[in-house]
Amino acid sequence: MPPSRSIKVTLPYSGFVLAFEPKRTPKIVERLSVEGEAVEAFSAMDWKFEPRELALIVFDRNQMSIGAAVLMERMYGSGGTAKLKMRLTNPVIFSKPVEAESVHEILSLQRHVSTAENVQRITPDLWPKLITLLKTLRPDSATALNQLFAERDKERRLFGDGDRLLRLVEQRDCVGLTLEMAGLDRKTTLRSLNVGVTDKARSILDLLDNESLHEQDAIRHDERVFEGLLNGQMRHGVFTDGKDRAVRIHVYDKKPLESVLGIDLLVFQEAYQSFILLQYKMMKTSHEKNGKTWSYLVDSQLWKQMELMDRAQAKIYEKEVPEKVMWDWRLNGSPFYFKFCEATRSTARADGLVRGLTISFEHLTHFLSLDESRGEQGGRRVGYTNCPRYLNNTQFVELARDGWIGCDRSGYEFVRGILEAGEAGGRLAMFAVVEAPRASNAIERGWRRK
Repeated sequence: MPPSRSIKVTLPYSGFVLAFEPKRTPKIVERLSVEGEAVEAFSAMDWKFEPRELALIVFDRNQMSIGAAVLMERMYGSGGTAKLKMRLTNPVIFSKPVEAESVHEILSLQRHVSTAENVQRITPDLWPKLITLLKTLRPDSATALNQLFAERDKERRLFGDGDRLLRLVEQRDCVGLTLEMAGLDRKTTLRSLNVGVTDKARSILDLLDNESLHEQDAIRHDERVFEGLLNGQMRHGVFTDGKDRAVRIHVYDKKPLESVLGIDLLVFQEAYQSFILLQYKMMKTSHEKNGKTWSYLVDSQLWKQMELMDRAQAKIYEKEVPEKVMWDWRLNGSPFYFKFCEATRSTARADGLVRGLTISFEHLTHFLSLDESRGEQGGRRVGYTNCPRYLNNTQFVELARDGWIGCDRSGYEFVRGILEAGEAGGRLAMFAVVEAPRASNAIERGWRRK
């Protein structure tokens, strides 16, 4: 007899019926209804979840009524709790919760419900029957449910290791960071990414929902801001809330992305009249004594860029204009920052920023002079295991959004010199103008009287 072979059978997808602690339920329901998302922590990190899951949410544990359907996505980290955190998004909230008795012929909600302490997937034979019944019982939600289930299968992330795709990943992060600086909806915008046209995209603006910028007054304004660095061959896009917040992106999209060595993001903060230059460097995985980690091996290109920045920064400090009003306050007048990025990973969120280490030029210069920067296999490295002092995405965005970092107009000519040198060396610049109102008092910053 021929040897038997095992055949892997892929079962149809099935999701969960999820209930929360009684005290947490009203809070989660409110967040889903008002903010469109909520977070729940599960008791153990080793629960097996797919990147995107579907869950039916129990609004009343006593009555065991299903009030909504959501997408669940795994979040980074555990907040030090050793628990798995899941983000609940894209809620479809039923006009009236579906009672347990209405679905009892298919399954017992009491026996099949999952909690943060005990997760059980509905069996593949019962799940489609349950969903079909819910659509019948709540026909006004049937279309929204179909869209939700289709969204689970859509890929909104960029995966791969080719230079072209990595440049798109960096450009996507540029857009995400500037949207955060402006206080715009970064998550919805990044979730709109159309992976299906990645092969044809000349820039990230081809993949995201944005309005083409044709308003000549705005383009001329930005041409004055960046003093001739914008040209007629650039692609212009705008992201706006239709009120007082906007991000205008300008990128040269005639150069093949696979020939670009890296992305430089130059941000102009309209409210603070300040410039920030963020250079992207892509880390790679390496194996060290503490295990597998992410790090960047410092090369001759980075040393050359830092040498140019050193001279430019000295001139910026020489020309720095004294602070006249409090909106001119800065922690320092340096515009130069580096973001050492992780490449794409399977657990990346479709609406998340790229993880990595953001470090100012001054701190990077000091770090590379320390013994800690020496790699185990030679050279100098920047990574998680040897450089624990860095800005994460949230910290960098908050400093930029509130005008605490960046240089004023007097330093722009030297920033421009760095960009031009980068372009000559094979890098590509993205330009962003961020428009958002300043907080005029402590209450607008979030302070509340006790």
